[in-house]
Amino acid sequence: MIKSLLISLLIVPLFSIAQVSVVDLDKKPSPQPITRDAEVDIWNNGQNAYKGLSDKAKEVVYWTNYARFHPKRFWDSVIAPVLEAFPTLHGPEARSLQQEMMSAGSLPMFSLNTTLISTAQAHANDIARKQAPISHNSTNGTDFGTRLRKAGIQHCASENLSLGSDIVLSVVLLYLDIGLSDAGHRKTLLNANLLEMGVGLAKYGKEEVFIVEDFACSQQ
Repeated sequence: MIKSLLISLLIVPLFSIAQVSVVDLDKKPSPQPITRDAEVDIWNNGQNAYKGLSDKAKEVVYWTNYARFHPKRFWDSVIAPVLEAFPTLHGPEARSLQQEMMSAGSLPMFSLNTTLISTAQAHANDIARKQAPISHNSTNGTDFGTRLRKAGIQHCASENLSLGSDIVLSVVLLYLDIGLSDAGHRKTLLNANLLEMGVGLAKYGKEEVFIVEDFACSQQ
């Protein structure tokens, strides 16, 4: 079985929301898109911070920005093949996501924020190296809001966490939000007010990768 753990936390000035989802799938290869979008690649490669990311981190950024910029294409070329390969993912979440993706307009692609890259990677390393339970809190008890404020992020922020063995599948599951009525991950990823992101990855166990995505409104 493939098990993916997804946790989302949204913090705005007056409240915070945390959601957790665990998805079990048959252990088999997940469909991998073979075409890439030139505009998304140009946008990503035009950012100095992108060049310093690991290959897997670049994939997370690429597919996240592809989904923002081409929501309909993302559904057709990435999500639909995954649903065909894993029929158990079909359900109300998939239907609502299809409606959103088909009706959504193009959103601005995320700009990489070096501070958010640092906070995301530091949290990924902290949890993974100590094999700690997946959480928005650091192993020393520091919460997400405190971590971001100490790093200098002053405005609205959000964090998605994912634990799985396949990058594309992990990204798709964040959008599907299986079992989460509030669709917190999806709301973060498709939030027009969140314009900056950072991503950190660390190996967790033998096969799984712990992905941390930190997002924020424009900090300028």
